[in-house]
Amino acid sequence: MLLHSAPAWGGGPVLFGLSTSALWGISDFSGGLAARRTPPALIVSFAHALSFVILIAICLLRHEPLDAVSIRLGLLSGIAAGIGIITLYRALSMGSMGMAAATCGVVTTLIPVLTSWFLEGHAGTLQLAGFALAALAILLISLSPSEHAQPRALWLAAAAGVLFGAMLICMRFGAGHSVLWTLAWTRAASTAMGLGASAMLPAAERRWTGGAAALMLATVIALGDTGGNLFYMLATLAGRMDSATVLSALYPGTTMLLAVLILRERASRTQAAGMVLALAAVALIAL
Repeated sequence: MLLHSAPAWGGGPVLFGLSTSALWGISDFSGGLAARRTPPALIVSFAHALSFVILIAICLLRHEPLDAVSIRLGLLSGIAAGIGIITLYRALSMGSMGMAAATCGVVTTLIPVLTSWFLEGHAGTLQLAGFALAALAILLISLSPSEHAQPRALWLAAAAGVLFGAMLICMRFGAGHSVLWTLAWTRAASTAMGLGASAMLPAAERRWTGGAAALMLATVIALGDTGGNLFYMLATLAGRMDSATVLSALYPGTTMLLAVLILRERASRTQAAGMVLALAAVALIAL
């Protein structure tokens, strides 16, 4: 089989996918805030280095077997992730988080979903309807009456989505060999990408200007992004890659809710309708 299925961790694909969307949304919200205080490259370097250390420790404690495929796919995934996250955090810092996160989320789903259809065949009619509702929900959530997103921010968010789509495919196939080692090597590569990007910054921008607040946000990013990646890989092992990807891609809803609750960004009726559609999409995909 081209796609392995080895749900050895317990749980179900819907639960894993929704856990991914919650954790990714928290991570992106924190990243957008941190990028307003500190250069994104420094944030990524710290957050991913921290998660790399945690993952290596877990792999060693669990005596996880290591193979060459996990290394290769993890490194490819990490390169895409490192460039993608720096690009996305820059987009998130340029205006409303909702629009940038939604644009990235929609683009991110396209490549894994099409790949899944090519390898696994189309999903059922109800699931396809759920996918369509989810895409519409993300677009509606992105529409805000107080948007200040610049066109450049949207292009950056779309570019980040392409990179994340490639990352998700690499992570899916790596999960069939070793979930934790694939994650660890992903973080090794993305940390290196972050350090490289930091080294190219002007000397005046290489300082950690956000203080303890930015440090706390970077820690939340490390835990949220890594935890989200873990649940995504488990969702693909427990079910289809397209369902896992679409459910995970609902994370802009989490980012939007946090922006409303914490930053007092105003949510429109259109965005509220998007959240209702997101719930309906989850119900259809779960059937």
